[in-house]
Amino acid sequence: MSRKFAILGLGYFGITVAQELHRCHNEVLGVDIDEARVNAFSDQLSHAVIADITDENALSDLALEEYDAVVIDTDDRLEASLVCTLLAREQGAREIWVKAHSDMHFRLLEHLGADRIIYPEHDSGIRVAESLHYHTAVDFIDLGDRQFVVDLMASDRLCTECKTVEDLDLERLELSLAALKRGETLWRLPGSDLKLETGDHMVLIGGFDALRTLGKKL
Repeated sequence: MSRKFAILGLGYFGITVAQELHRCHNEVLGVDIDEARVNAFSDQLSHAVIADITDENALSDLALEEYDAVVIDTDDRLEASLVCTLLAREQGAREIWVKAHSDMHFRLLEHLGADRIIYPEHDSGIRVAESLHYHTAVDFIDLGDRQFVVDLMASDRLCTECKTVEDLDLERLELSLAALKRGETLWRLPGSDLKLETGDHMVLIGGFDALRTLGKKL
């Protein structure tokens, strides 16, 4: 089912989001004050408009309340990001996603009521650090409130200590094993008696501290 999205600011992040949404057959509006930038991508979007996204009247003309979500990317212009977020909220945008550039920017966007704040540099830094520290962590998704979905690869050490899923003691740690993949075989919600093998991919859901406790076995 096609949905409607407004991308306010066509920086690298904004245009990447816009192009992918359009590729998935959604209706996408792209807005930027830079005429050359708008013209360069107009044929890759449903609609493209040259406008100042910090101008209240200009945003009002876009009828943001009619879109399923608004994505804001002002490159590194902090004031423009905050003003645009405030105006989008005041004009009834249903859901607002904003790219942040610093910790302070992140905190200010929270106070302004942004529904989802993307902080690429921070998120990438954490991802790299966790992957280096826990070398068996293949990937993870931050769900917020220190809750994560993590893809862990079973090591020789883990399989020596834990012969089966039950031995992982996930209930005590308040972790859930959503799936386990071995080669081409996938178990959804695997049973406690399933034997573990080195190289198994375990998709776990739970709190950061609990995942770290399990990570020490890896």
